[in-house]
Amino acid sequence: MVERRAHLNLIDSSRQLFELDPAAQVEAADAYVLGAGGPTHPVISNAAFRRDDELDAGELLDRAKEFFDARERGFSLWARGEEREDRDLVVAAEARGLQQVYAMPEMVLTAPVEEAPLPPGAELRRLTSAEQAEDYWRIAAAAYASLGFPPEVFAGYTDHSRLLAENIVAFIAHFEGEPASIAMTLVNNGVAGVYWVGSLERARGKGLGRATTAAATNAGFALGGDVASLQASPMGKPIYLDMGYETIFDYRLFMSPAP
Repeated sequence: MVERRAHLNLIDSSRQLFELDPAAQVEAADAYVLGAGGPTHPVISNAAFRRDDELDAGELLDRAKEFFDARERGFSLWARGEEREDRDLVVAAEARGLQQVYAMPEMVLTAPVEEAPLPPGAELRRLTSAEQAEDYWRIAAAAYASLGFPPEVFAGYTDHSRLLAENIVAFIAHFEGEPASIAMTLVNNGVAGVYWVGSLERARGKGLGRATTAAATNAGFALGGDVASLQASPMGKPIYLDMGYETIFDYRLFMSPAP
């Protein structure tokens, strides 16, 4: 089932991204994954995921609260908003006073996309060395500031060699000689998950976001994915729709404050 595999891709990709942070602590079980990064920000850097839909929602929240309270930090909980599988998780989160802080569509694509030509002055490069990763996360921090993400969310991603794993392909588009736009794919569960797509403000509206997303999407198919998946921001959604991505459900991100 595509919906299930896309959800598992998010969980397993998030776990792999935590591994880029040497200070991260991850508790991974068959039924759930809890990840505490070096940064203390309660969203993204500290997150709880339910992997087994049969796991009782209250049990997951109890374990997450214990895990993150021990580290004196809040956390975010990912739930498929209107999906039957996570309805109990949403109800339990709201009953315990967790606040929804973000909602985003889960979108999928079942075939490679046509890669449009780059604008004049632009060049697309595949990330091939750990040194290039610094540019990647610098662009991510600046680009996601527009969505309210604090730069510290990306500060822990310092084990750059892990960004060269066999199931990861990352791209950086250069514009007028400077790194300006990014996108990556992480392939697992037969899904090419596209993550951390963003462009510097000066490079927006020039097609770079589409170019890097298309490159990451197609790289994921080349690595063996039979479907591409992403969670869309408000800025990115129109681009993804134009590329052929379709929404299959919505994620709701709940936040539990630090103790």
